[in-house]
Amino acid sequence: MARRDLVCLGYGPDEYRAQQSIRTFFNTSAPERHYVKTALSVLNMGFMRGLSARYMEATPAINDWVAGLVADDPVLRGTGAEILRERAAVGYRTTHYARATPEGSPYRKMTAALWRESPVGRLRSGERLATMASLLHTDAEGGSFAGALIDESGLEPTDWLRRYLDAYLVPLLHAFYAHDLVFMPHGENVILVLGDGVPRRILLKDIAEEIAVMSADAELPAEVERIRAEVPEDMRVLSLFTDVFDCFLRFLNGVLAGEGRVEEADFWRTVAACVADYQASVPHLADRFARDDLFAERFALSCLNRLQLRDNKQMVDLQDPSGALQLVGTLENPIAGFRPEGGPR
Repeated sequence: MARRDLVCLGYGPDEYRAQQSIRTFFNTSAPERHYVKTALSVLNMGFMRGLSARYMEATPAINDWVAGLVADDPVLRGTGAEILRERAAVGYRTTHYARATPEGSPYRKMTAALWRESPVGRLRSGERLATMASLLHTDAEGGSFAGALIDESGLEPTDWLRRYLDAYLVPLLHAFYAHDLVFMPHGENVILVLGDGVPRRILLKDIAEEIAVMSADAELPAEVERIRAEVPEDMRVLSLFTDVFDCFLRFLNGVLAGEGRVEEADFWRTVAACVADYQASVPHLADRFARDDLFAERFALSCLNRLQLRDNKQMVDLQDPSGALQLVGTLENPIAGFRPEGGPR
């Protein structure tokens, strides 16, 4: 600032409100305008939350590529899933910090921002938005938000659950099996589009830094190449087992079972039926279902808390996310007992 490399150009008239992710701000004056995500450099959930100027350079291209892939695939298009693209980004390279620090240092991520599409313009009549994380919320009286949505919908709880899984799980399955593409689909990264209490479709965000293509052979544009990840064969499907089954559905199961709405076995039976119906709808991918078996008896337990305890400032190396995992023992696969007859093994 003293050299006037950074100059204030003035202030915009709009007001913003921090989102659940703390550093992403929603435009409350004009909700249809883009979100703004900033580099706060705060320590939160295993990372110093900055934004890399180098990453910002490729962010719009990566988002456009993923959005195009989703829009062009008839299965993904049929689920209604969409990408909230990060349309523009800016980053300032602090040359003196760059000379003094290694690649990936948080000191290189202190001055940057990106602009992400607002979901408000995607809404149709009668629809509203909620982060998927809200499904795990319970109020002071112990009532759950998920239960309130089920009541609003008028559906049987397992029917509501299946509608949710068709909106959330199916696009993740197809991205993985058809395109070797994995997201970080936790509750804050997934926005539910609700109608009459029912999840109709999902909007995925936080694309550029939290996706990976797990294929050495996939054709990627040069500017998108950095999302390619080398993952051992036996760890590929762990992205679904850990991020979806263990880190989200397990907790939703606890909420619904705790309220007496869905028995635990019925919950996982519904998940298994969703997976089986998806697989039956795309028989040309049968060899991939056999290779990455979602009905396997057990899967490796990935201990996320151990990553935090080992290094709370850098849980994983974003260039090699699988290399840092702490795998300790195995877990029973809750859908293994519901493998469809004649399904791939």
